[in-house]
Amino acid sequence: MEGDVIVIAFLFTRCPDICPVVSANLAYVSEELGDLYGSEVHILSVTVDPWTDNSSVLAQYSDARGLDWPHLTAPLEVIEPVWKNFEVGLATYDSDLDGDGVADGFDTCANTTTGESVDNEGCSDTQKEENNQIKVMHHPLSYWVDHTTGTIIVDKQMNQRVWWGDTDWNAELVLEDIKLLLAE
Repeated sequence: MEGDVIVIAFLFTRCPDICPVVSANLAYVSEELGDLYGSEVHILSVTVDPWTDNSSVLAQYSDARGLDWPHLTAPLEVIEPVWKNFEVGLATYDSDLDGDGVADGFDTCANTTTGESVDNEGCSDTQKEENNQIKVMHHPLSYWVDHTTGTIIVDKQMNQRVWWGDTDWNAELVLEDIKLLLAE
């Protein structure tokens, strides 16, 4: 893919909200690119949950959604440097802090001390530092993955040039970014 434009998304198959939307957006972009897709522009998805997302799980995910680009996984020691290279913030946790019976995205900062300064997600500076560590979990459904959501466009010289926040996606502007990078 060197010498081509590459669109890279980080997701996981158990994601209940933004990951399926990003996948649908990428499918639209691939269709709109026509003959450029697969020849001068490539799409890759990289899991942020290698503990669950093996090659079979990723194949089922992409087949169920009609996605025809590679969905990549690897052992932690191989994939963690990829996350770091793309500055993917990632934390896993296995406790049900909010007491709803499920370890999920609502458990990130459920135990903030009263009166402590917090961000817009209810997390204190101390909790953010604690949640910033990658931890290996062993039972596939007893943990949750929380990651920064962004799609990155890499130019023909393999430089990370564009970052689209997954909740800010505008497919037409992503296509415009791709075409500008192709013209360079």
